[in-house]
Amino acid sequence: MRTINYPIAIKESVEELRARLKQLSHSKLRNRCEVLLWLKSGQVDTMKQAMALKGMSTNQGNLWWKQYKAGGLSGFLTLGYQPQISPLKDKKALFDKLAGDGFATIKEARDWIKATYGIEYTENGLGNYFRQHKIKLKTARPYHPNKDEQVRKDYKKKI
Repeated sequence: MRTINYPIAIKESVEELRARLKQLSHSKLRNRCEVLLWLKSGQVDTMKQAMALKGMSTNQGNLWWKQYKAGGLSGFLTLGYQPQISPLKDKKALFDKLAGDGFATIKEARDWIKATYGIEYTENGLGNYFRQHKIKLKTARPYHPNKDEQVRKDYKKKI
């Protein structure tokens, strides 16, 4: 079985890896950089030990090592996907409407978005979008349908 001498195989210095680790904000990328730092500094001798400390499988460590060898540090510390950006992100009229009148239902909001912007959402999809952006339905407190408003006003006058 062939063993890899990681302190020699990793081209970057310990200081470079520490500086890069401080710059990273995404947790997946921080984990990757931290494993490289451990291997380079000699805190761990093998990828198996490093992955055990991270609570990950050795196969994942092997994949990470292949990525590092193929793309270097910059290729290794990039995610293979881009986060989705909502088509409603820059729609000022929607947020103005939400701040003003608002919508009575998600279906009403969905129909308005389709009519205004031509963007189709499912009710669940739009509900998820509103929850992610902490947009809540503004509703009045419930009241009895047979409530007599005049009786309430007369009662308030007596008090």
